[in-house]
Amino acid sequence: MANLADTLRQLLEAGVALGAAYVLALPLGWERTKRTTAGVGLRTVPLVSVGACAYVLISRYLYEQGIYSMDGLARTLRALMTGIGFIGGGAIVKDVRDVRGIATGAAVWNTGAIGASIAYGSYVIALVLSLTSLLVLFISRRLQRYGALPDDDGA
Repeated sequence: MANLADTLRQLLEAGVALGAAYVLALPLGWERTKRTTAGVGLRTVPLVSVGACAYVLISRYLYEQGIYSMDGLARTLRALMTGIGFIGGGAIVKDVRDVRGIATGAAVWNTGAIGASIAYGSYVIALVLSLTSLLVLFISRRLQRYGALPDDDGA
């Protein structure tokens, strides 16, 4: 019976964590969909968050089973940071006169941190990351409209 209880606990924990990763990333995806033409938005941003959350949950499970050491958890996080940086880099486009998509690339990278934070049980950090990202994107958009900031994202 203990195995069934553990499985149900793990299923509930994963469902809540993956759902939270999706919900906290969705506003960022919506904002990027509205503001950019980079093709990164409502699908990509939440998927990055959910994927990062899933990989860290798997890593935590392997640690709890004694398969991974604490170093394995750190390696998983380092690999996620690198891989998500690669995805975010795909949103950055350089043409003859300027570079576009930097803010979108940074938002994608930050979204991975949201998912990883949730998987580690740091829901407060994930919420603060999500709100801070939205605030930065919102405020910078307003400042760009008034000419106080250059448009660093091409949107």
